[in-house]
Amino acid sequence: MPEVVELREVTDRRDVIHRAVQRLSSGELVALPSEAGYVLAGAALVEGVGSRLSDTGKTVTLLLRAADEVTDFLPHLSSVGVRFAKRCWPGPLVLRAPVNAANGFVAALPESNRSAVVASGQMSVRVSSHPVLSEIAKLSRGPLLLRDIEAPSKTTDFTTGPWGQATLVVKEGSTAESQSKPQPESLTTIVQVDSNGGWTVERIGATPENRLQVAACELILFCCTGNTCRSPMAESLCRHLLCERLKCSPSELTKRGYLIASAGLAADYGSPASRESVEMMRRRGLDLKTHTSQPLTDRLIEHADRCYTLTNGHRAAILDSHPELTNRVQVLARDGSNISDPIGGGIDDYAECAASIELHLKKIIDEIA
Repeated sequence: MPEVVELREVTDRRDVIHRAVQRLSSGELVALPSEAGYVLAGAALVEGVGSRLSDTGKTVTLLLRAADEVTDFLPHLSSVGVRFAKRCWPGPLVLRAPVNAANGFVAALPESNRSAVVASGQMSVRVSSHPVLSEIAKLSRGPLLLRDIEAPSKTTDFTTGPWGQATLVVKEGSTAESQSKPQPESLTTIVQVDSNGGWTVERIGATPENRLQVAACELILFCCTGNTCRSPMAESLCRHLLCERLKCSPSELTKRGYLIASAGLAADYGSPASRESVEMMRRRGLDLKTHTSQPLTDRLIEHADRCYTLTNGHRAAILDSHPELTNRVQVLARDGSNISDPIGGGIDDYAECAASIELHLKKIIDEIA
């Protein structure tokens, strides 16, 4: 019979976590709570674990420690798949994608485990947000293999079924909570991505489809200093020009795979666009009255697929903190020049600035769509 530990009765969870890591490293199976129910887990680097986890009709999923590991195991993952990983993990999202068992870190897994996690050329991966499961994953020597199992109830016999395969069962919450807890299939969202950038939702769970739609989009970001003049105009004009090119309305842009935003290196949250910027866009039939500024955060720049800065100084400042983004951060002006800040100037300065932004954006649209 497995050792059963009630988390609500434990004073130090770290002890339970370390015990679970030790069991897993020894090749034992452990039943653990997750943000999407319960899982039976085993170490992916220990031979034979995969065959013990496999069950007819049940998918074995590879649990990674962090989203940036996904391309180690799926080296040919499409850009859409990478966006899902970066923007939805950690969380109750399973990403299913084509994989070549001979490439990437998958090839280093023991054969039985590789066979368990790769089915018909597809592999399912996830990164957990559960405080216990995610910590166990981080402390383990390699990735874990998981299989969803039903939550325990008052009448659960821990000597039979998947529970009987585990040497350690970690439970959370009361029995009544466990009985009322939704099953994994009602919480986990499964997204299938293909090698050509397409994707489909196989099952909707805690991650709604509208969030998935946004997560899949190519994020085009414009950046200036205060996010009240130049970058808001660039954002508004880009959205307009892209909609014209795609022959769609602004509300349909995310369904076409694009998300447009702007930010400032020295911006505050919530400031409106300058009066002159609003006027320049009004003259073009665009509404900038609802714009509110936001600072350029690490998360925002890391999620951007394309970032266009209004000056070379803005680009240099971003790359000073994020040198790995050299290919993604460009100066907006196609000739490499700076677009001067019109703040403090008259309406003619804003008109010249807006015209310059629009001129360069028309060239950029050819690169984007």
